Amino acid sequence: MNINSKIEALFYEFKTSNVKEIADHLDVSIQYQDFKAKTLDSRLMIVDSKGYIFVRNDLDCAYENFLIAHELGHYVLHFDKDISFNFLRRVYKTRLEREANEFAIRLLMYEELHNIKDIENIEFIVKEKGIPLKIWYSLNEKII
Repeated sequence: MNINSKIEALFYEFKTSNVKEIADHLDVSIQYQDFKAKTLDSRLMIVDSKGYIFVRNDLDCAYENFLIAHELGHYVLHFDKDISFNFLRRVYKTRLEREANEFAIRLLMYEELHNIKDIENIEFIVKEKGIPLKIWYSLNEKII
């Protein structure tokens, strides 16, 4: 499975990198809620082949976009008729979580990754895109 080719296909088909528009095109519902677990920031549920992304209320807009991109990564890469994934802060070391994080980074930084060698302050752009620095550093060698 080539994550980059999946993202290229999304751009070609939908002509956007806006995560909410992509979710809409894929008929994935985005809903906001308060989670009881303090480290749970988002969840993807696929029920009867229909995708639902739940995002914690009152998050920074950029971080919210990262979470939606992450959950879309699970939806595109790991689709199954009835499955769910949770984004728990500090828990992203499994293969599926790393793949969803890589998908989110490649989607959110699509333009920047083509010129990454020319960018001086990559940390600023990463933060601006809502990508947690710890996640960026865990994957940047694979991505660059």
